Amino acid sequence: MPQEDKTIEDVMSEPKEVVRKIRFLIDTHHETVPGLARGVGVLPDTIQDVLDGQSLPSSALVRRIAQRFALPVEFFSSEVSRDPRPKRSVSSKGKAVSQKSEPNPESAATGSQHEVRLQKALVELLIQKGVISADEWNARIRLVTRRSSTTSN
Repeated sequence: MPQEDKTIEDVMSEPKEVVRKIRFLIDTHHETVPGLARGVGVLPDTIQDVLDGQSLPSSALVRRIAQRFALPVEFFSSEVSRDPRPKRSVSSKGKAVSQKSEPNPESAATGSQHEVRLQKALVELLIQKGVISADEWNARIRLVTRRSSTTSN
């Protein structure tokens, strides 16, 4: 356990790096600030203040975020981020592109799931920013659903 505490202290010495990695996790996991806040048991304003640089991330918050994404706390240290990846040669890049262009039904399903999550996150952000209310959004959904059901009949 003392080694973990030392790691937390090391992580906390680089708050900009911690914030950068929290942003990275939010982006790559298509998470929203309110969703992350619910997942780690804090208020959305707490996460937003950390992201805006108005407050420093506490060691407990970093530990909870690491648990939320099933990552070791060491992920937030700057040493881990500087691990160089092996570079591909030009021929292997071309091969990867040709493999990627083949249709894959599993990736199509994943893509549609991604779009659904992205849309939900966007709507949640619009509601959070006050651009649209939840009632307005639900009314629009009902209207579109009614229109599509009458059009298909």
